[in-house]
Amino acid sequence: MLARNYNYDNYAYDNYAYDDKYKKEPQQEAPQKVVKHDNYRALRHQVIFLFLVGVLCYFGNVAISEFYVVKTSNLVNLKKQEATLLGENQTLKLDVDRLSSPERITAIASSKLGMSTARSNIYVHMNSDKIDYDGYAYAKK
Repeated sequence: MLARNYNYDNYAYDNYAYDDKYKKEPQQEAPQKVVKHDNYRALRHQVIFLFLVGVLCYFGNVAISEFYVVKTSNLVNLKKQEATLLGENQTLKLDVDRLSSPERITAIASSKLGMSTARSNIYVHMNSDKIDYDGYAYAKK
């Protein structure tokens, strides 16, 4: 005769028959709930960093715009100065042409310096020894 295993909670517990019939499946461990640890400090640091980068970009853009405006105004001033100087240059060229005209030079030479224009004498070389006076002066050899 076989000895029975008694369970003191249930004295009619048959180890073999009961195990097969009412055997509970081993419980699967329930998936543990993933505890999300929000790292608010790191997130706050990232937000502050991005904010500071944005502010620096904004002020950099303002500085570049100011630099552009200053250089553009300098360029406009230089263009005005160039136009003025080109006008003065044209005026001075006209003055040089007027002052260096032969009529003005002869007028100043005759009025202020007492100079007179030279006669237009024509000198001709002749081969003959006899010179007839015909109103021209001839050079002797």
